[in-house]
Amino acid sequence: MNGQEAEQKRNEYLQLLDSNQVEQVYQNYLENNTMFIPREFEQNHGIHFCTVFRKLPLSSDYKPDFVYLAKSSDNWNVIFVEIEKPSSKYFKEKSTEFHADFNAALQQINTWRAWIDEESNKSHFKNNTLQGFIEPAHMARNPFYFKYVLVHGRRSEYEGNALKTSLIRNQQRDDFSIISFDSLAENIERKYPLYVAVKKNSYYELISNEFVDEGIFSWMNTDLLAISKGIRDDAMAKSANWHHYHINEKGRVKVMDEVLPKIKII
Repeated sequence: MNGQEAEQKRNEYLQLLDSNQVEQVYQNYLENNTMFIPREFEQNHGIHFCTVFRKLPLSSDYKPDFVYLAKSSDNWNVIFVEIEKPSSKYFKEKSTEFHADFNAALQQINTWRAWIDEESNKSHFKNNTLQGFIEPAHMARNPFYFKYVLVHGRRSEYEGNALKTSLIRNQQRDDFSIISFDSLAENIERKYPLYVAVKKNSYYELISNEFVDEGIFSWMNTDLLAISKGIRDDAMAKSANWHHYHINEKGRVKVMDEVLPKIKII
């Protein structure tokens, strides 16, 4: 995305923030424009498989709006993202007392934290919910650190007010970041696109329409994948750029040539 395209997309997004829509409208927009999805706690290997999950279930009661993983050579970050609304408030009117909107959002994060602190829940999430997604397999032995991001309200509510800014900042922790909807529009020209995934009972669906990276097809068991027709068609259109190879009985072959015809299309 060049600078002019980024500016047009940024203006479109900021106009949407001003339109006072329901939360799902913003969720849908971020899924369709993944350059706006938060990148907090990203590590040097980037977002794992360039994939973000929508509504990945922790349990029947808890489904973060987005979940993504980020790995380094010796550990994983698992990031849970809660999306509120641009119109959600931090503070009560003409007060430095937190608004019910903000308190409810903080409680949501605390509930996820308490759930994942249970060792049995942590183990189930890693070994069952994410089964087959943690590749290469030897890296599953590396420690997992759980992180939390809250996207809430507008910057204008606290910008220029040192006390309000400090009160919000002091709710953060080393593993918890609070950002405004405005901040998602920063540096979008430097952000790479992502696949949007949905976890089914025994496999993962990539529901977006753009082919963005070969990694997930090179490392995952593709029996565990289903992709949209849009991804398949875009992958074929970009076949000249495929560059992952492996060796089989025919010799050195491109991974995508071998796996793409076998993957279920949704």
